[in-house]
Amino acid sequence: VGRRVQAERQRQRPGRQRRAGAASQALHIMNAQVIQLEDGWNKLKTGGVLKIEEILEDASGGVYKHRISTDEYSQLYTTVYTMCTQKPPNNWSEPLYNNYCEAVIDYLTARILPRIKEKHDEAMLRELVRRWENHKTIIRFLSHVFKYLDRFYVKRLSLPELAEVGSQKFLEIVFNAVKREVRTAILELVRRERECEQVDKQLIKSVIDIFVEMGGSRASLETYATDFEEMLLSTTADYYSRESAKWAGNDSFPEYMRKAEDRLKQEQDRVANYLHSSTEEKLLKVCEEQLLQNPEQQLLEKEHSGCEKLLLDNKTEDLSRMFRLFSRIPTGLPPIANIVRKHITDVGLALVKKQSVNAEGDLMPYVQELLDIHDKYTELVGSGPEKGCFQGHNIFHKAMKEAFEVFVNKDIGKSATAELLSNFCDNLLKKSGERLSDEALEDKLEKVVRLFGYLFDKSTFSQFYRNQLAKRLLLAPSEVDSAERSMIAKLKLRGGSQFTHDMEGMMTDMRLSQDIQSAFAEHVKDKELGTDLSVQVLTTKFWPQYKSDELKLPKEMLQCVEAFKAFYDSHTKHRRLQWVHSLGSATVVGKFTPSGKSKEHDLLVSTYQACILLLFNEADSMTFSDIQGHLNLPAEELKRYVLSLCVGKYKILTKDPAGREVAPTDTLSYNATFSDRQQRIKVRRIAAEMTQEEKDAALKQAELERKH
Repeated sequence: VGRRVQAERQRQRPGRQRRAGAASQALHIMNAQVIQLEDGWNKLKTGGVLKIEEILEDASGGVYKHRISTDEYSQLYTTVYTMCTQKPPNNWSEPLYNNYCEAVIDYLTARILPRIKEKHDEAMLRELVRRWENHKTIIRFLSHVFKYLDRFYVKRLSLPELAEVGSQKFLEIVFNAVKREVRTAILELVRRERECEQVDKQLIKSVIDIFVEMGGSRASLETYATDFEEMLLSTTADYYSRESAKWAGNDSFPEYMRKAEDRLKQEQDRVANYLHSSTEEKLLKVCEEQLLQNPEQQLLEKEHSGCEKLLLDNKTEDLSRMFRLFSRIPTGLPPIANIVRKHITDVGLALVKKQSVNAEGDLMPYVQELLDIHDKYTELVGSGPEKGCFQGHNIFHKAMKEAFEVFVNKDIGKSATAELLSNFCDNLLKKSGERLSDEALEDKLEKVVRLFGYLFDKSTFSQFYRNQLAKRLLLAPSEVDSAERSMIAKLKLRGGSQFTHDMEGMMTDMRLSQDIQSAFAEHVKDKELGTDLSVQVLTTKFWPQYKSDELKLPKEMLQCVEAFKAFYDSHTKHRRLQWVHSLGSATVVGKFTPSGKSKEHDLLVSTYQACILLLFNEADSMTFSDIQGHLNLPAEELKRYVLSLCVGKYKILTKDPAGREVAPTDTLSYNATFSDRQQRIKVRRIAAEMTQEEKDAALKQAELERKH
């Protein structure tokens, strides 16, 4: 047949060659004998239609026993050409078209349909495929033989082309007669494959292709969709409804999900192997409805293996599979997010309840546990595709946020979480606190700020943090580092620029104080003060409000203070210095004689402690009442500082009588025998800890800020 097509193409000359041969061809027709309809059609039917049918009928395994020669094909084509170009009444174009259609109908009705209908199941499918392939071959051959009819008569009258007639007649006569049986047979093969039986996938694909090709030259999928796909989807829904009910009753939730995931993959492969690609979305939707959407609540709430149990046991692989599966359906994730929210809330409230029993103890481990819980569920939720069980999906970030907001805002005894978070930061950032690498410190501060984001009462955190930042800056001014700036930047990102305005002002004051200190040092370098003085000048509105005192400074300190005041007044106008001694510090050289040997220690103390110690340059002993008279400090406050020097690790003074109670008549004495292995000693500073009075003031200020 291929050679016949080639021969026909060679005879068709384009352009001028065709026109140049027109005259000789016309002369040939005038001299040729007129072909009558019956004679011509008999020749075409016998040598063309019937012969090609017999050749294909006798073919075995793609091998043809007989062939139509080039000469035979040429004679057939010429016969058609002649019959279509003869002048009326011998122009047989219309009868030839009608005879062609009738021959196709007779062939399909008498030869093809009976052969298909006499077989069943797979044998019927194979026969259908073979007959359809033969039919297409016959139609292609006849379309070439009758091509002249197609090109002129059919085109002029806008009739269906011969190839289209062949396909349409197969649809009407053969396909419509057997399509129900064919569909049933295919669906049975699909069912068997779902039951893990081996089936002929190529056969199924070939039959499916026939359903598609029955859509005609416009490639319409209407026939495929109506006559096959609808029933496929219906039977698939029924099949997986039964499977789902069986699995849900017998299997654990993880086992069910593994089976469902495997089946969904199989259905995708099924489309790739033999179904039309347009079916994939619809088929998977049906499977997802039956396997996931309909039984979702039952599966999630399974008593010993449901979603809650997976969360409790941290089954990350199963949780990841759960997300992958249920994210496929529109309503799949909200029920899971609700369970996740409740689970995290329960875990957090249990921690709060446990810690509330020990509300008076050290609460920093509680904050660390909050951070650990947050780490765990942050990792579970994930930060993006392929990261975490829930791949950073917004619905789970929202669930986690809502859960943490419930228990992070619960107080532990009298302490609000806002206060505890601030204390935790203080422990990290104080130089006497936990020692961490820069990377570890940065990471931990970032985690604290994430918890800070869940606080409803951020103003309370602000007040506590500001008070503690002030003490860190003032008690270790030379050690202000990037960690403090980094933390403020993180808080600014979460709370806004107004939230950190005062903190940034404090940092600016510390930087400007260094410049002022350098200028002051230059100013007094030629003067004999006897004592080195370092001053931080603070802007009142940025810093916490500190209680002023009427401390009487020893002469060694007073001389320095007056020198700085004179310097500052000469450089500024309209600014008044108010001294806050409670946050000051000093290094005092103490001379002792343990075992009769002279020994010196550098004592790192607060300004108040330094004032007390300097009094003992004038006398070896004095009463508490005498000390108060010299310094003019409130009795209760002075007691704390006196005790810090005579009770505890470093007994620089002695008290008579001994004990933690201090009476006005108690005698404090210089301890000449004091000694320690360390030459440089840091004495505990009472003022470094937040007093209850300061705590109450911070809470009061936070309340005022909330009102505004």
